[in-house]
Amino acid sequence: MCGICGAVGERRGKGGDAVAAMLDAMTHRGPDSRGAAVADGVALGACRLAVIGPEAASQPLRSACTDLTLVVNGEIYNHVELRRELEARGHRFTTGGDCEVILHLYEDEGLDALKRLRGMFALALLDPAERRLLLARDRMGEKPLYLAETPDGWCFASEMTALLRSGLVPLEIDHGSLREYLHYQYVPEPATLLAGVRQLPAGSWLDLDLDTGKSRTGVYWDLEAAPALPGDPAAVLEAGLRDIGRIVVRSDAPIAVALSGGLDSTIVASLAAANAPGVTAVGVGYAGRPAIDERRHATRAAAALGVRLTHVELSPADVAEDFDALVQALDHPVADLAGPAYHAVAKAAHDEGCRVLLLGHGGDELFWGYRWVHTARAALAGHDPARVTRGLLYRHMEVVRDSARLLPGLCSPDWPHRLPDDDGSGPGSGPDTGTTLPVRLTRLLADTYLRSNGVAQTERLCMAHSVETRLPL
Repeated sequence: MCGICGAVGERRGKGGDAVAAMLDAMTHRGPDSRGAAVADGVALGACRLAVIGPEAASQPLRSACTDLTLVVNGEIYNHVELRRELEARGHRFTTGGDCEVILHLYEDEGLDALKRLRGMFALALLDPAERRLLLARDRMGEKPLYLAETPDGWCFASEMTALLRSGLVPLEIDHGSLREYLHYQYVPEPATLLAGVRQLPAGSWLDLDLDTGKSRTGVYWDLEAAPALPGDPAAVLEAGLRDIGRIVVRSDAPIAVALSGGLDSTIVASLAAANAPGVTAVGVGYAGRPAIDERRHATRAAAALGVRLTHVELSPADVAEDFDALVQALDHPVADLAGPAYHAVAKAAHDEGCRVLLLGHGGDELFWGYRWVHTARAALAGHDPARVTRGLLYRHMEVVRDSARLLPGLCSPDWPHRLPDDDGSGPGSGPDTGTTLPVRLTRLLADTYLRSNGVAQTERLCMAHSVETRLPL
């Protein structure tokens, strides 16, 4: 788990200085070590939070055989199985970390190596022999990667603030994205609030030619293009949860789980308890115990699972006092009322000595826990699923309706903005793709509310406390 950054094509010395400034801005993401590599007009940097292989896995990672250089933010959950396979092929490892498997897989399989990785990651891999820099991001976009073209080349980082600190990216607001923020209370990826800055889409890669400066992009995984899983849904889901529960807890550092007592978090807590004895549960409550206080449910769940539970109580004064730190930690604004609770839970996990925090994110989006989604499905029943856009879905969401009511001059429930590939040019779009309405709506939820709101805010808020998030669902 790290913060990564890089600059490509900058004049001699400037790229290295920019990387140093970006690493300074992301120390909280990697307080244990930092490193940089500068060669051939490319500067790469990483600051590391040691979770797996803490003694000898500092970055950048280098391949002695092929001169590859790699920086990674994330965890590869199936690194044990991949390492075993690669060693059988003759590869020799020099670290105990999980991310070294990426180097060896790339040596054998090139871009197809991305399809073999189970986990969360954003990476940059320099291949000097091919004169290329490869950037890639995990399937569901758990780890961020911000990109910007500069007058001399490119720069990228795990946080938008780091790009601003580099001195290569000006502070200029994208007003179209600002309107999206006012509609949704977040900016849906790949756009950002900064003009000229975007996020690499989830499940995709960008290949930068170091000689020409030209780039090409591709998608290695798309939710709508994923094949259906045969079998009884309940049995398939249980088998999948047991499988991910076994590998998602791999860590050389203590693990915590966020527990509210609800269905999603209790499932995740049960997976953690079964596979990581000694896991700590953390939760949040509110002064005066209002109706939204979940401590009673969390206490019952923790007792049933046999895990130790610690709670943090928040008051209105606590939220107000923490507000500035919360906004700074978010990096890219998300106006979600759950933010103070996640910030407090992350701090509680840190205070308990835990460097990994499991959360139940994804359940409501992947399994439709929101009533408004069912309303949307009924209203869209007659539409061609491949032509259902973000605007058609979100006009049924309460937040968007409230925005239109509170800001009538700026917002509308019929806000027309669409996903970048809603014009039929991307995977899962266009006529005759075979997609169904439920799959389309799930993809829209995953690409927007789940990724740019839920996942984004918890990843940033936890990393502000040097705590890594993992999302088994």
